[in-house]
Amino acid sequence: MKNYFLIIMSFCFVISINAQDKLYVNLWYGKVKNENVEKHLELEEKFYSKYHKERIKNGDIVGWDMWQIVNPAPNDMTTTFVYAHLTTSLSGGNNPSIDKLEGISAGDWRAAQIQTSRNYVRNYQVLVSLKGGYGPQANGTPPPVVVLNYMDVKPYKAAEYEKMELETFMPTHKESGLRKGWGLHKVLNHYGSDQGFNYITADFYDSLETLYNSIDQTNPLGDDQLKNSQAMDEIRDLKRAHIMTLVRSIR
Repeated sequence: MKNYFLIIMSFCFVISINAQDKLYVNLWYGKVKNENVEKHLELEEKFYSKYHKERIKNGDIVGWDMWQIVNPAPNDMTTTFVYAHLTTSLSGGNNPSIDKLEGISAGDWRAAQIQTSRNYVRNYQVLVSLKGGYGPQANGTPPPVVVLNYMDVKPYKAAEYEKMELETFMPTHKESGLRKGWGLHKVLNHYGSDQGFNYITADFYDSLETLYNSIDQTNPLGDDQLKNSQAMDEIRDLKRAHIMTLVRSIR
């Protein structure tokens, strides 16, 4: 398995801070055996949180988030964490010097990298660009719950799809106030993912209770809602959705 330290330096996630910035998001998924989760979280807190703080200070990234998927596949005996490295450039950056990581020696840092790498039983990545959205996740700590919807859009319908998401659905989401944030992302590349999709939408909520209550509601659709939903179904297929809770966020 590739070393986690090397992997996170190779790819970055991007989210917009300023309207003029080009934003990208590279989702790094790591599966950890359930019995190793507690130790894994300790390593993240003691070593990697400090490391990413230095990366932010260096200007290599603008933020870092760690999420946990709470709706795993059936019979999955692992926990999947999703890491978001936020940046406005795909050129990468400089590795922070070990002497800048307070209280961490070079030997301890190397041992932490090795142990973290061993914790992962599988990993894959999805690099996307942010096409549009709203919410606090763009400039600060994201809401604590997010649903990632993986969409398979017909390539020749991509422009139509983006227009409908941004001009029809996004204003509706924002006006309803149910979602505390939302974003549309186009897949640029993926590494090790076994599902075909080329767009991801992110729905942010203030709690799992809010999300579940929204799912529980079964309300009839108005004529416009029905028309828009049917039109969207002709453009894209929802492959699957991940419900995730925020573990840690650094800005």
